[in-house]
Amino acid sequence: MEERKLLQSFLAKSQEGLPPRRMKDSYIEVLLPLGSQPELREKYLTVQNTIRFGRILEDLDSLGVLICYMHTRVHAAKMSPLSIVTALVDKIDMCKTSLSPEQDIKFSGHVSWVGKTSMEVKMQMFQAGICKSTHP
Repeated sequence: MEERKLLQSFLAKSQEGLPPRRMKDSYIEVLLPLGSQPELREKYLTVQNTIRFGRILEDLDSLGVLICYMHTRVHAAKMSPLSIVTALVDKIDMCKTSLSPEQDIKFSGHVSWVGKTSMEVKMQMFQAGICKSTHP
């Protein structure tokens, strides 16, 4: 409980107390090495040897939260004083209907809009010949 009280001291008292942030401050790229790490690939495969898309959605959700934490990071604190949850996903654009389990997947994203109590994150997923984009 003491730790939570200490974290509250890192919260800005007003909007003016917040440091300016740019979209590139929260930009991140992450590689999911399905093609280069067969032992990891097994966790993403269905019995039909196709990618479990629900598992990809879990990864995108986790990445969205990480991006939000990067944007709101207080460098003086070891932990974030904020709790961040995904409220919704606006849309998912798919250029191809399936993912290849033999190729790595690259995720990237950044904060694209910020309000007083919410933010929007734009993320993309790339695989050779495939593109996907989400807006959680």
